[in-house]
Amino acid sequence: ANQDEALAVNIFSTNVANLFGGEGVQAAPAQEEGAQQEGVQPAPAQGGISSPINVTTAIDANASLTKIEDAIRMVTDQRANLGAFQNRLESVKASTDYAIENLKASYAQIKDAIMTDEIVASTTNSILTQSAMAMI
Repeated sequence: ANQDEALAVNIFSTNVANLFGGEGVQAAPAQEEGAQQEGVQPAPAQGGISSPINVTTAIDANASLTKIEDAIRMVTDQRANLGAFQNRLESVKASTDYAIENLKASYAQIKDAIMTDEIVASTTNSILTQSAMAMI
């Protein structure tokens, strides 16, 4: 993941009203005209099932089964999209965790190098001081 990289996901409402938006379906009343739940978008118009479920005849029952299969497909597609999004986020998190671990290791090595440099400088000064004292 790069800085300022953004991922967008559209979560469509998969309630009964959006899956089976035809007559005879009762849904919970909306808060206001055009009101939506936060973070939830209505399903696309072409994706909904436009006529009611009817099982009074064999032909209607078969047609209703097709509608139910379409609704299941819509929900499955949405779940697949959310799963792919979740996998992407988990991958980015794992990559970030590895980067953090490597950064901490590099920081520790830099601190060790600085400490070693200071010890060498201190030892050099100590040897020079002892040499000067021995000459006096």
